[in-house]
Amino acid sequence: MSFTLDNSDFCISKNGFMKLHTLFISISLLFISMSAHAAQWYHVELIVFEQLDTVTDEQWPEMDKKVTASFSPSSNNSLIHSTGVSTLVNDAARLNRSSKYRVHYHRAWQQPIMRKRSAKSVKVGSGMLDGKIRLYKSTYLHAALDLWLLENKPLTATFVDDENYLTSDTLVRNPHLEESRRIRTKKLYFFDHPKLGALLKIVPIKSPASQQQSEQSLETFSLPSEAVAIVSE
Repeated sequence: MSFTLDNSDFCISKNGFMKLHTLFISISLLFISMSAHAAQWYHVELIVFEQLDTVTDEQWPEMDKKVTASFSPSSNNSLIHSTGVSTLVNDAARLNRSSKYRVHYHRAWQQPIMRKRSAKSVKVGSGMLDGKIRLYKSTYLHAALDLWLLENKPLTATFVDDENYLTSDTLVRNPHLEESRRIRTKKLYFFDHPKLGALLKIVPIKSPASQQQSEQSLETFSLPSEAVAIVSE
């Protein structure tokens, strides 16, 4: 007995392919969501500030790509939760009182920290700041910061293409802090740059529901003397 198959038996319409693609994405997101539910969650707090008394002749890079991220700190889903709990209020106030610094960003949120291939980035932005932070784990926990200080604006019209690249007759140059570092929980980290600085602290929590816990339940830290790196690894 013999049989033959026509090539049409293996053809998938464009509509069918899109359905399969959508199904694949849905299944992938489901697995990520399930992994996030089972993963350890953390309270994350980030302060980004400008260093005002820096004098440097460093040539800043061209800002040729718009910074995009998967979530914002105000998002609420299976991979991130907003929170009103803040443990670095005094540190931010102290920075702002100094004539050497100006705080541009201070936010806290809660998230699981996933393996590097599944980890999502969180948007970091204000009127003078554009960037993102990505927390992930391999053997150790890691934090990757990508921050731009928007002290210069385009002199001509700027457009964003499908790849999020900026096209303009005059691409501006802005201070850029890009650093990836191994981190530990319950420690305050200082990311340094000639024009930018960032303070980051993560603390393990029981679950997303624990965002209702009081501020006293999270261990707090104090900022040391000005311009002193708190932790540097």
